[in-house]
Amino acid sequence: MRYVHSGFYFRPLNAPMRMLTSTRFFFVALITLLMVSCKETPSGTYRNDNIDRDVLSEIRALDAEVHKHLSNGDAEALKRMMSDDLKASLDDGIEAFMERTQRTIGDGALVTLDQYHRISSTQNETVALISGTEKDDDYILQYQAINDQSFVSVLSPKREGDAYLLTTFYGLFDEGWKLNIIQYDRYTISGFSAVQLFRDAEEEYEHGHVVNAFNRMILSQSCSQPAGEFWTFRIQSDMDAFNQKLMEEAKEAYPMPVAINDLPTEPTIFQITPQRVDDQICAMIKYVTQINIKDTLALAAENKALHQLCLKKYPGVDEDVPFLFYRAFNEMPQQDISTPYFGFVRPLDERML
Repeated sequence: MRYVHSGFYFRPLNAPMRMLTSTRFFFVALITLLMVSCKETPSGTYRNDNIDRDVLSEIRALDAEVHKHLSNGDAEALKRMMSDDLKASLDDGIEAFMERTQRTIGDGALVTLDQYHRISSTQNETVALISGTEKDDDYILQYQAINDQSFVSVLSPKREGDAYLLTTFYGLFDEGWKLNIIQYDRYTISGFSAVQLFRDAEEEYEHGHVVNAFNRMILSQSCSQPAGEFWTFRIQSDMDAFNQKLMEEAKEAYPMPVAINDLPTEPTIFQITPQRVDDQICAMIKYVTQINIKDTLALAAENKALHQLCLKKYPGVDEDVPFLFYRAFNEMPQQDISTPYFGFVRPLDERML
């Protein structure tokens, strides 16, 4: 049989031409496949189920590693996961961060709330990730992406009591994904998010319970940024405006400190703060008394009379809560200085007396 040379292969002289057609088809199919496989994912933001599975798997492994290092308090291992920029920005605060996080994060499972994969054609882009535009609890995460690919995970470690959020911000470097930002803070208090506490405060305000509303907004403000400065609730401006109005009204209606001249001992109330009892928010009334706090009998008599006056002076402070709490001081406490006091718990259900 005679053979002829035909390009990059040999074929018999009398071979049917369909072999040539099949071979050409193979090369065309191969080139097409290579072109498809080399095609990059288009720029944009991909969320949760729309994220590439391989990327998602890689990030989940990294998040689990971050969680492990935080639970173990292993700062050095965590630093090895960080970008050079993040490591360069660390100071002595990393130790306090690790200690506080280790105390509350636990070693339970991580619940994934949201994940975002951002692909951009430029670096140093300001990215705004929007969870939604309708629900009160919708939020915006805004950050500066130093890489053309970034990834954000919003995670909640399973634990008893208040919920916390662990938010990780990664950038894709030549050597792989590295932490650019890490945030960890409280997300709920007594089962309520900052937004839910705000709505509860609005309701208390509508009923004329200014002190109750004020206390709820104190708690709301304390958990309104679970990812620090990078997190903003969708209705944050409403929350801030209401809080400002409430502070001004509370300052005018209930100035502090205030001497209680209706009692012969004239105790001075200087602060009312929220006091949590399980999933309920009670009030803690702090005052300075002229009675020696070691004289517990005289102190108790004064506190009983003060309690009755407070129920009238601060409307709603006793509604739907089991207790009122008091702390009696002989001198005004100073910040960062431990000042002795005597505490009282007044049940509001007479069957508990």
